[in-house]
Amino acid sequence: MNARISAVMCLLCVLGFSDLTRAEDPYSQRVADPYAISPDPPTMSSGTVEPYLSFMAGIGIPRSTDATFLDGTTPSVVEKVDYKTKFSIGGNLGVWFPTRNKLAGFDLGVELSAFLWYPDVHCCRDNYNRDPATGEGTATEIQGLYIGPNFLIRYPMGISEAYPNGRWFPYVGIGVGMHQMAMRPGGSRGLSACCVPGGNLDTNPIPDQRDTTVGFQGVGGIKAHLFKYLAFFVEAKYLHAHHDGLLTDRFGRSQIITTAVNPPVFNPYSSTIDTILVHGGLSLHFDWKP
Repeated sequence: MNARISAVMCLLCVLGFSDLTRAEDPYSQRVADPYAISPDPPTMSSGTVEPYLSFMAGIGIPRSTDATFLDGTTPSVVEKVDYKTKFSIGGNLGVWFPTRNKLAGFDLGVELSAFLWYPDVHCCRDNYNRDPATGEGTATEIQGLYIGPNFLIRYPMGISEAYPNGRWFPYVGIGVGMHQMAMRPGGSRGLSACCVPGGNLDTNPIPDQRDTTVGFQGVGGIKAHLFKYLAFFVEAKYLHAHHDGLLTDRFGRSQIITTAVNPPVFNPYSSTIDTILVHGGLSLHFDWKP
């Protein structure tokens, strides 16, 4: 009798321990109750669109280009204008589409890209912003702006259950958009002092003479996820545009204080602008299930 009672007690202990273990197991809870909230963090689902928002910073590297002046002065062409390499900031708003099952492992995407850079021409480049006869010269402040769509293709790498769209991926793309060059001919000479009668109260160095045209862009980069929804990326862009309405103070004639009587001097010119931009930044990715 004692042996039977002991056996029954042991069986009850084993069943009780099994129920306790099952209650503490999140997976068992999900099986028992499919509507229970999972304690695990959400993961991006394979086969859904993937919107993202990026912020980036880097440098713009203009290539030396020729300036063809349209004001009839000589010489009409200044070769190798020395646009400076300076910082650049911007952002992207885009979406990737789950197309790799149909495109040999590749995904397609589209994004809207916008960024600024500052390819100033420092003093002094003869016949561009300096008069070689008198030695008078000045700087030419320039702000570049590009806004336009890019059409992208990527190859997801490191695909896993946690990262069904890839832990990292290389990508390339092409785009076309608005390319704007804003210029302040005269540089520091074009700035006005405060409280001068008839003067222009404006000491902001951002240029205010603008010319807009169509720009063409090629882009390539690599992006890697730091966390499920946060990625780091580095990319390079090649930007090409031709402008007919650029301006500079060709012979440094602008006065230190510009007024209605002594306005800044503008010399129009045309130029093909090629710029290499290198950006790095962070990107927020989302799992959107329509």
